[in-house]
Amino acid sequence: MRVILDTSVIVRGLISPQGPSARIITYWINGAFTLLYMPPMLAELEDVLHRTWLADKLAHVPNHVPEFLEAVTILGELVDGYANVAGAVRDPFDEMFLVCALVGNADYLVSGDKDLLDLGHRLQVKLICELSSQELATIHE
Repeated sequence: MRVILDTSVIVRGLISPQGPSARIITYWINGAFTLLYMPPMLAELEDVLHRTWLADKLAHVPNHVPEFLEAVTILGELVDGYANVAGAVRDPFDEMFLVCALVGNADYLVSGDKDLLDLGHRLQVKLICELSSQELATIHE
């Protein structure tokens, strides 16, 4: 199974190690699915995870951010390519997730972003907003 996790899902998972976002990260680390990423997604994640306000919330796990970023590059699958999605979403920073989904043939895009979720009917990718137990089980299978 090929899955994209948007930045907010990863951040929530790292901040709250007992929540549903953390469980999906654990599923990925344990090999339940392939995490897809593109260089702009990794750059955004690195930028966000190094913000001061977030560093305080991640202080409970020393060196967690560098290790996590390294895990993305080692365990994830780098997607390379281009798809014209200009104007498909309100926020141009969200376009990278759409390109990754299309070029990487993603099965799921897990996001809390309403703009991305509104595209569910136009993509051949299942978009998941809230990580319910049922949705987690689907991704974990």
